[in-house]
Amino acid sequence: MPLPGLFIDIILIVLAIIIAYALYKLLKTAKKIAINIIVGFLLIFAANLLGITSIPLSFSFPTLVTLIVTALTGVFGALVLIILNIFGFFPF
Repeated sequence: MPLPGLFIDIILIVLAIIIAYALYKLLKTAKKIAINIIVGFLLIFAANLLGITSIPLSFSFPTLVTLIVTALTGVFGALVLIILNIFGFFPF
């Protein structure tokens, strides 16, 4: 009766392929999100270094509000913070 053992092996191989595919997609998305967040922080640092904005930095790190907004939204949030700062609506 080798059939039940073979059937279980096939099921395990299919499950392993499905799990590997899901992990690949998850890590691929996580990589894009991490790059977006890093580019957002670099954008804020570059805007401060060029004198475009005066988003408060303490010890070369952004304030908690800047940190949270950029970490959650990435480049889009960084651009919004920079635009708000240019127009004077981001005083913290």
